[in-house]
Amino acid sequence: MPFWKRSQPAVDRISSEALAEFGRFEFLGRDQSGVVDPYSLVSDLVSSSYPPDGPGYAEVVAELRRHAESGEWEKVGAWKFVRNFLSDTPDVADLVDGGLLAIHRMRVTNLAIHLAPIDTPRYAELTGGPPPNDGFFGPPVFDSSFGPTRQFYFDHAISTAASRQITRLPSAAGVEPGSLEDAVKSMWDLGMLVYRGPLVVSPDIAFEPNVVKPAVDAARGVDHRIFAERLVDGAVNRDSTFYGPWTAIGAARFIEDYLDPDVADLPACTRAIDSGLMQLEQMGLIGVGMTPDVLTPRQRQRLAAIRS
Repeated sequence: MPFWKRSQPAVDRISSEALAEFGRFEFLGRDQSGVVDPYSLVSDLVSSSYPPDGPGYAEVVAELRRHAESGEWEKVGAWKFVRNFLSDTPDVADLVDGGLLAIHRMRVTNLAIHLAPIDTPRYAELTGGPPPNDGFFGPPVFDSSFGPTRQFYFDHAISTAASRQITRLPSAAGVEPGSLEDAVKSMWDLGMLVYRGPLVVSPDIAFEPNVVKPAVDAARGVDHRIFAERLVDGAVNRDSTFYGPWTAIGAARFIEDYLDPDVADLPACTRAIDSGLMQLEQMGLIGVGMTPDVLTPRQRQRLAAIRS
């Protein structure tokens, strides 16, 4: 065949590595993937895919298939590219299936909360069962080397809690605190931050001084015994919109860490600890959504008593 009639090799618009990085971002998110500008990675491919009936569309689909052969994250990237930029048509069904099977092989243990409803039925068809859900509500966690395990987040929560630097607040016997509504509300965020760790919670509540500011302002220069009683009353009030395990255990932690040390020995702190731990225990979150190793010694004693 004359050289001018020989078929030319396909020219890729993006690299396989770029598609893999796009897949990591789409599945893991910005913080876990470390990808800052994901769409610049695939923009040349996106622009060539329009219109769907144009000559570039088929070339884009073919390129996605070529890159998907390179590895698991490339397969995830092709699947996510389809979901973001292409129509759900039979000509790209193999790319979706390839991504779903890749994620299955990666052994994501909380996949159920990270798989979109559009993909869940097909995942079950391909794998013979529903997506796994180990009860960890947070970023994707893996039972493989493709991403962080649940224990990674537990260990980070432990080390972060251990490195907290807290300054105890001044108190004034007999001085009544003002309204504690905002202080009680902030206890939910404090509980989530301390016991689940900054990598799991929203970035909006990952900086403790901002989280506890309403409570710190309310507790400074007032009678800490009175403050603790009222804080716990609000935290364990079942009729409150702030009621929940993190509010109660957050209130207990605030009392232990920020108030006069002897206040933690009062019944108010025990009420908060017991309410938080019993709720967490009933919800099955201890050891699943949080590690008990982040509990204080006092809280561990109460947990043992609750379980006995």
